Amino acid sequence: MEAILAVLLALALSAAALLAARLALLKCSIRQTSAELAEIAERIEDNRMARLPQPCAELEGLLEAVNRVLEAAQERQVECARQEDRLKSQVESLSHDLRTPLTAMVGYLALMDGDALDDDARASLDTVRRKTAALQRLVAQFYELSQARGGDARLEIGEMDVCRAVREALSERHRLLSERGLDVRVDLPARPVFALADPSALERVLENLLGNVGAYAKGSFEAAVSVRGDGRVVVTMANDADELSESEMERLFEPFFTADAARGGESSGLGLAIARSLSELMGASLDATAQRRDGAFWLRFDLVLEPGRPCAMRMGASAASCEN
Repeated sequence: MEAILAVLLALALSAAALLAARLALLKCSIRQTSAELAEIAERIEDNRMARLPQPCAELEGLLEAVNRVLEAAQERQVECARQEDRLKSQVESLSHDLRTPLTAMVGYLALMDGDALDDDARASLDTVRRKTAALQRLVAQFYELSQARGGDARLEIGEMDVCRAVREALSERHRLLSERGLDVRVDLPARPVFALADPSALERVLENLLGNVGAYAKGSFEAAVSVRGDGRVVVTMANDADELSESEMERLFEPFFTADAARGGESSGLGLAIARSLSELMGASLDATAQRRDGAFWLRFDLVLEPGRPCAMRMGASAASCEN
């Protein structure tokens, strides 16, 4: 009897050991498959399928279902890419087809002698000129956004003095800010602050941000350049404005979105979308946050640029330019 019990106990222990080993292999397969699925999800465009590291009947059915979902997602992504390419091509063709007659219209309107017209006709001519110029800007911005979002913009990333770029942008927009009667406060380091950027793209981003200030600022505007602890360079622009809801804040960088205050004007709603797309192409980021200052609503934009080389490593850097 004892011998039988011993045999049964040995069989039970063997079965338990086999089940434990099987469970361990199953857990290992699940972990490896989970890690592989995470990699596939991050790079779904690679068209990979998940596979089991060891045969496992319990997981094969589940994995087949997951792979079918992955395949469908990959097919949708390919189709979306095709549609985006078609749309981009159509936008480029439309922009080209519109720019030629618009240029001719602007030219003919410029040749018209407003002094020979009566007051009503002269006012109508001014309106046509203004609207034609606005349409010309819209077509140019639409084409620019298509180029930036399609990754076709040709950028030459190099070290730039960000403080100088901001000063020049503010100088060029001085008239706009003055006409609005804004209280302008600028905080820029006296020394150069270098970051990696494309000159034309950075100029365009700053121009669009200042254009947004000109459209929405109520009375105050601030511009600053600072360096974070990690070396990244931050360009900050902030202004008081009509309060935006949380949903409106989330849509600020959407193409054609404009806040209520400018819907009756000539804002295209493309400026911030272009600014963010160009920022991302430069390896930078552009974000907006809402602030409350003394009961007033403020809108703040932070453009974060990758740092240039330390001043000591830059060829020809003088000791004075490296001083803090």
